[in-house]
Amino acid sequence: MTAVIDALLTEFGKKATERWLTPSWLLGLSFVAALWCAALLGHAHALDLAMLIQRTRSHVNRVGADPVTVVVVAAVVVLAALAAAGLARLSAAVVERIWLLERRGRRLTWPGRRLALLDQRVQAEYHGLRVALVWPRLWSILEDHKRLPVQNARAGLDNAAIIVSWGSLYVLLGCAWWPGLLLGAGLAFGGWRHARRYAHAYAILVESLVDVHQGELAKAFGVELPHGVITADEAGQINARLSKGSSGS
Repeated sequence: MTAVIDALLTEFGKKATERWLTPSWLLGLSFVAALWCAALLGHAHALDLAMLIQRTRSHVNRVGADPVTVVVVAAVVVLAALAAAGLARLSAAVVERIWLLERRGRRLTWPGRRLALLDQRVQAEYHGLRVALVWPRLWSILEDHKRLPVQNARAGLDNAAIIVSWGSLYVLLGCAWWPGLLLGAGLAFGGWRHARRYAHAYAILVESLVDVHQGELAKAFGVELPHGVITADEAGQINARLSKGSSGS
């Protein structure tokens, strides 16, 4: 289990580095370039590099060497790239919500079910203790070096959603330029695989921290653990304190 987590966090470190080396606006710039290809080539000549160069050169010649025109065109391209990047981030938030959708009390996606299983496992192990209530309080008493792996796994899940959202944008682009469909499918599949990995890593890390720091959590609320672990009585006391006497979670 430890080896799996280490491998995932190492992979995240690589992805984080790549993220800084290729900021969001550069990803947006790549998408703008794909839009340009779609506009000039369409489906019929989707991979015709010679045509792309010829038509691009024709447009460049029309712009000419006027500095003002060049600056305006460059600004439009950069703004379009930033807009694409912003749209991808907004779409990523929607993707994450979709992952957590429920139907008849069951999460519809694997990442959502894995995170739901986390709560079920904690409840089963600690006699009804609710991780949704416990986790924010436990997080507040953790040292920074213990938070870091969880933050990395959570960031990895966020990045996976962004990859899927870029994939969806390229799939839409595929309506006008078929290579976009292939690029989008590849990105969506890669993002989905990352989502599964990081959801699993996140759930394992959170559950492990609850296991290891249950004593500190109980102590923070003045609840003694005569048996050294949280039993049904202690779980009831902690849940009551955290829920502030309400029946909801």
